[in-house]
Parts: sequence; C-alpha cells; structure tokens
Amino acid sequence: MTVLVCAAHADDEVIGCGATIAKLAKTEKVIVVIFSYGSGEAGSLLSWPPFMSEEELRRKRILESKKACSILGVSETIFLGIIEDIENEFDFEKREKLLNIIKKYKPSKIFYHSAKDAHPHHIAVNKIMNEIISKLDYKPEVFKFQINLFDFGKKEPTVIIDVSKEFPLKMKALSCFKSQILSIYLLEPLILLKGIIYGRRHGFKYAEYFYGE
Repeated sequence: MTVLVCAAHADDEVIGCGATIAKLAKTEKVIVVIFSYGSGEAGSLLSWPPFMSEEELRRKRILESKKACSILGVSETIFLGIIEDIENEFDFEKREKLLNIIKKYKPSKIFYHSAKDAHPHHIAVNKIMNEIISKLDYKPEVFKFQINLFDFGKKEPTVIIDVSKEFPLKMKALSCFKSQILSIYLLEPLILLKGIIYGRRHGFKYAEYFYGE
C-alpha cells in the first residue's frame, strides 16, 4: 500500500503530519510531493542565512526536506518545481507531473492541506488536490491536515491519530530545516504544545488530527 503526502512547501509535510508519516512508514510506502521551493523573494527574506541566492535556497530546501523525510521513513521526496506562487505557477506541465505520480503509485491514502489553512499557497494546494482527486477513477482515503497552529472553528477534526511513539521523530525532522531556523525556532514549542493538547483530549500523550472531507 502507498501513501501520498502533498505539501505546499518544504516543512509543511512535517508540521502537518510528520508523526503520522513516521507511523504509516512502518508498514506502508510513503511518497511526499512538495509543490513549491518557497525560494522566491518572500521566501528569501525569511530564510537563514539572509541574502542567499534563489538557487542556493532551493538547493538547501531540497536537501533539508529529503533529510527530514528520511528521518520519518519516507520512500521518496519529489519536488514539482514551483518557485514560489503555487496558484499562478501550477501549469499543465506541473499538473501532468502530479497526475503521473498518482498514476504510478495509485495511493490508497492521500494527505494534503485543509481549506481551513490561512496561507494562500496551502489553500491553492487544497483546491488543486480536491479537483484532481474528484476526477480519479478510484477513491483513495483523504486526510486533510492543518498547518495553522490551533483550530478555533466549530467543525471538529474527523480523524485523530495516536502518534505518541512517533512524535519525537517529528520534532527531530523539524530541526532539519536550518534555512528556516527563524520561523522554526518560534513554531517548535507551539507545535509541541499542539501535539500534547490534542493528545490529552483523546487519552494519548501526543496526537495529530485530520479532516476527512
């Protein structure tokens, strides 16, 4: 069985479902697809060290993501090649590349961003994946993760996964993103807190949650 994880940027796969990836990778083949390098002007401003060239930042993001995914047990990490703006850069070539990946692996489970995410690139991935999955000739299980740190909406997550054993691997993988150390440094304690809060709500040490619709 194969699991496909689609993320807008390098690190989203770890933040959104890193521990679940580690859990599933024990028994299933996990493929991660990353839409955007996030190496355009906006990405460069928030990266460390500052003033890296776009080419150098892309190289670092690829290496960091592959290292993080290796820690989680991912079989293959694939970049679609978008520089930054997913909505405008997701052209016919990128769509065909993504469709070919799905045709090749025919994943039984697909994870991607929830529409509840605030970032426009995350919402773009949600819309793209919704449209593509709706046209598949089979129905994979769908799990939508949220990068927003906490969900204050009325709709409860439909899937809660006990990742008590795997959560330390998620945090270890997160530390691989050295080029994003400024944002990771701020997010790390909140990501840990989120795992604890949702875990304790359901009787686990740590948990990750997903929307199935």
